[in-house]
Amino acid sequence: MTDVVVNLLETKEFTEEHRLQAENLLDWQLIYPEIFGDKLPDAIEYVGLKILPLNAVDWSVQKYRAGGRTRNSKLLDIKQNIERNGYKLKYPAMAWFQWSPTDYEVITGNSRGEVTSGTPFNMPNGIIAVFKAKEGYTKAQVQDAVEMCGIRFNSIHDPAEPLSKADVYRNVVDAIQRYIDTDGEAGVPNTMDAITERVDWVCGEGVFQPHTRQTLILQIYNNFNTHDIVVPWSTRKEATFQIAQFMTDTKLVDTDTVKYIPISHDRETFGFYKAVQTAAQYPNAEIRMVVHTGTLSGFDFDKVFQNRLATFVTRFNGMIMNACIAFFGKTAPEFNRVKIYAALPALGRSHDLTKPFFFNARTDTFYQKDEDNAFSVVDGDEEEYDEAA
Repeated sequence: MTDVVVNLLETKEFTEEHRLQAENLLDWQLIYPEIFGDKLPDAIEYVGLKILPLNAVDWSVQKYRAGGRTRNSKLLDIKQNIERNGYKLKYPAMAWFQWSPTDYEVITGNSRGEVTSGTPFNMPNGIIAVFKAKEGYTKAQVQDAVEMCGIRFNSIHDPAEPLSKADVYRNVVDAIQRYIDTDGEAGVPNTMDAITERVDWVCGEGVFQPHTRQTLILQIYNNFNTHDIVVPWSTRKEATFQIAQFMTDTKLVDTDTVKYIPISHDRETFGFYKAVQTAAQYPNAEIRMVVHTGTLSGFDFDKVFQNRLATFVTRFNGMIMNACIAFFGKTAPEFNRVKIYAALPALGRSHDLTKPFFFNARTDTFYQKDEDNAFSVVDGDEEEYDEAA
């Protein structure tokens, strides 16, 4: 990639020549269509690069970042980087939205603007990517689009503060609230599909792994659908749905004769090793496996939940059988102290979230006590199909 660097220590202001260099440096619409091209939200459009006075906006206000203003240590890093390496035009320019001929709002670039307008650079102006509203859209729809860009643009290039989960969470929650407040005129509805689409757009291509995105999606969904919670189980102490707390609340706790092992549905190999290790350590105790389904994804959560448990049962019991054949010449142990005992609920609309699912090994069925809620794991689909679109 061709680069043009401006030494701000020797430059009094940005000129038309600098603007043209930046404009012609890359095919911006092709390389960054989500900023300059056809992947922008429908309600706004890119106007072009302009030379604008930096005192036209308040750089200290970062409206679209959950953490607010960039930390001083990060600002210092950016300042020192520009002092050593110059101001590089190969990155997307600071972005402003133009509400009127004299009313601009910062979409992204607060840190660069604050640094370059301050000591030692004291730049009076900057190269700004300007955006405006398209005709035919309401102010609420335009504001929603600007907020989307305030997050998405930071996922592409932000030397100060990488996009955070809190940024995404706040943006999507605000969008859902806007949808409610405007009777659907702007924002997004509080449905799983709409939330997923919004999270994927603001996160962009390279920010957050699929599991992290799915956890965010469920957290946002649960915030507005308390009757239809989808539980993302976690071992983290700060998690809303903590596995250890659920097991304590439901009295799935260790005793001298019983040891419980919580295990994720996709870690049956580690679960088998842990069960053997625990059984050897406590020769007089029954070892009870308690399975959780992690963070669900896909389109039919009930089916996903059941398939994940079915897959775990099949694979875990297969390991026990293979071990018996390998070491004892039998397909099953004469007395098995290791048992798949229970599973954690996950779906507020169809599960009692205060009760575990117990496993009946004779009938290959998971069930919740005192609830008309049971399913067989026989002939369940393999887990790798459960998230297919």
